Amino acid sequence: MLKKIIIAFLIFILFCGVLSVSANANSEYIPYNIELWVDNQKVETDTGYLVQNGHMLVPAQVIEMTGVSVGWEPDEWKIRITRDERTLTMYIANYQCANGAKVERMPAQPTLLQDTVMIPLRYVTEAFGAMVFWNGSANQVIVSTTGDIQLPWLQEQENQRDEQQNPESRQPDEKNEYLKNKIVVLDPGHGGKDPGAVAGKIQEKDLNLQVSEILKELLVDAGITVYMTRSDDRFVDLYGRAAFANRLKANLFVSIHHNASPDTGAQGVMTLYYPTSKEKSMTGKKFAQIVQRNMVEDLKARDWGIIPRPNLVVTRETSMPAVIAELGFMTSSQELKKLVTYEFQKKAAESLYRSIIEALHQQ
Repeated sequence: MLKKIIIAFLIFILFCGVLSVSANANSEYIPYNIELWVDNQKVETDTGYLVQNGHMLVPAQVIEMTGVSVGWEPDEWKIRITRDERTLTMYIANYQCANGAKVERMPAQPTLLQDTVMIPLRYVTEAFGAMVFWNGSANQVIVSTTGDIQLPWLQEQENQRDEQQNPESRQPDEKNEYLKNKIVVLDPGHGGKDPGAVAGKIQEKDLNLQVSEILKELLVDAGITVYMTRSDDRFVDLYGRAAFANRLKANLFVSIHHNASPDTGAQGVMTLYYPTSKEKSMTGKKFAQIVQRNMVEDLKARDWGIIPRPNLVVTRETSMPAVIAELGFMTSSQELKKLVTYEFQKKAAESLYRSIIEALHQQ
């Protein structure tokens, strides 16, 4: 009985909120020309898509492709989205949504387009456990309910692998025979609309990519197959980065970053990892210890140690040993002068290279 009263109260709040939000809403809906894929199937719709506040809205029937049921009650402007025991209740032109017994604010308001109910894609699909990725270079949005993702940039990476394995372009030394079947994914942090840390005109995303490219060359020369989650200035979803590495069944995952702090005097290096109790020959923690030790020694940097971070997507969602290497603080003017130089970037790449080789031999 109490549960029914609580739910009724939440619905009352939502319903009362329709008028006030509707009257004051000034966020414009903009037509969105993009290609949408759901579980590796391209979506065709006559209605099209919208964007509000930078968030994509799609027709209700698209949401149903993810395995949920959408109910529309036009007399009340109410939308009910259900699957199993979970229900989302929302209203047209209202940011609020009853997610079970909680009222949450959605990033965009449901609306009507050509008598079609339009629903915020990411908010709803992620509420039911799906993953949403955006590939800006191909103008594609990908939704996966299974984790089996045909990433649009995968072919590009596979082409890179073919070039690396072309015997005419590279002949690995016999001493590297052990490494030739190893796969390493390099993850230059941030990219595209996400600059990362910014110091004046210098953006972290660019430094991350520069070090990654140097490191890739070193690893390829050693006979290792290398993939990069991005090879140019594009935005890649965090879950997409992890799923990409998992699909490749990589041996190691290295995410390259540069740090920032309110303390402008902070300098040095740190390595982040996902804590796990699983006993393996090589874990994220063991890999982090190797990376941190070598960076401190090779870069003559202050040692901030290894730090367990259970909520970082790229280390939590990857199925192989994974680390985030923080190469220095951009907020330190003294350290920044080094970070932007090729000499430092090459030293950092060589240090990470040494750590990767060491970790691979311990697997």
